[in-house]
Amino acid sequence: MGKWIIVAQRGSNGDTYRCEVVRSVTGSREDAQEAMRAVSLTFREPWREKSREVYQYPSGDSCLLIVRGLMSETLITLSIAEQVHDSAGPEPASPEPRDSVPPMDWSPSQ
Repeated sequence: MGKWIIVAQRGSNGDTYRCEVVRSVTGSREDAQEAMRAVSLTFREPWREKSREVYQYPSGDSCLLIVRGLMSETLITLSIAEQVHDSAGPEPASPEPRDSVPPMDWSPSQ
């Protein structure tokens, strides 16, 4: 089981860029993808939402939301990301010298 987050990214007229973690998920990649789909139906409802379109990218790990409100249109990208390192995590099973950095496995869990 992995630890995942759902990240929302959006910009506004090229002036502002926001990135925020909207949910944490513990489980498989499929669990995280399902949670992202659920978030895509409710995230950032503008005042008087008129329509919402959700487009999933082929990998299934991200999607684009197009939310139209009374006076605006917002584009938001939702993505999932798996935690690969936590410096506050549990100590390694075998003692290692303090000055060495253990190799990190960057491959996603399946």
